[in-house]
Amino acid sequence: MIISDAIEHYLNAADTGSFYTRRTYRTAMNLFQTYLTEKRIPPDVSALERLDVDRLLVFATWLLDETGISQRTLHTYLAALVGWVNFLQVRGWLPFSPQELARLQNGVKRIRRNQRPPDLLPYPPRPEEMEALVAAARDTVLRRENDLRERLAKLRNIAIVEALRCTGLRVGELVGITRKQLDERDRAVWVIGKRGKARRVYFDDRAWEAIHRYLQERQPFDGGARRPLAELPVFARHDRRVGSQVLPLTTATIQNTIRRLAEQAGLGAKGITPHALRHYFATRIYQTTHDLAVTQTALGHSNPNTTRIYAKLEDNAVREAHQAAFNSSQ
Repeated sequence: MIISDAIEHYLNAADTGSFYTRRTYRTAMNLFQTYLTEKRIPPDVSALERLDVDRLLVFATWLLDETGISQRTLHTYLAALVGWVNFLQVRGWLPFSPQELARLQNGVKRIRRNQRPPDLLPYPPRPEEMEALVAAARDTVLRRENDLRERLAKLRNIAIVEALRCTGLRVGELVGITRKQLDERDRAVWVIGKRGKARRVYFDDRAWEAIHRYLQERQPFDGGARRPLAELPVFARHDRRVGSQVLPLTTATIQNTIRRLAEQAGLGAKGITPHALRHYFATRIYQTTHDLAVTQTALGHSNPNTTRIYAKLEDNAVREAHQAAFNSSQ
């Protein structure tokens, strides 16, 4: 059975009490599907057999890192996930062994005692995949060539991809940037990340020029806005429903945009998401510096253990030891 179908069966059949609880469980399972997509297990095409206990437990880490939810909400979301596993087990759709079920239950108990589960390694796009994504944004064909809104949406999407590629910005940070935060001299921006932590983020030439071109073309809309130019979002909506308003994008819009561009680039099966571009940035920074402290600062991580996974990706010590032990002449 496909994962998304199994989730829908559960949500339709589960008796979770109040309307509020049912709505919360649906939110939890929607987030679980987003998480799976980022882990290259797209739920709408992947079978239940692709799931294992580790993936289920690391969902808690992802929730804490990506959504900033409270412990109480985390416990509710985990209850939804455990309820789904039990639902599948009763029907024989996800036959975990007794040992696996015990490990899942013990893992959930540890999480509820505020102990985080281990992170799995991220899978950043390769450089050629990153360039294919950028090319897809730049090669987007407009339905109406003379439509200013369509043109602005294309230029905005190019700027978004270029910005995510070279900054490691979280989506929530990206949509919150206003024009007054841009620093022309240093081609940088101050952003407020999780837990109110501020950091300075730098753009490369390609990204800065894409942003500058987009904002130049947007002048007719910005000039008609009822707010000061400095207060306007850097990345704005361009659908006709906003009229003359200059409104910020939602995180969901950016996630959908990246997924659509990935499909246009022939990368749909790769599970490329905005957070995958953050992994790409982090990997490039660590490859260049081999300095975990610098990488941690660039990403705005509070916990160095979160950053250490990028060192695991690039640590050649085991590879070199293996080559020395087994590839040398006997």
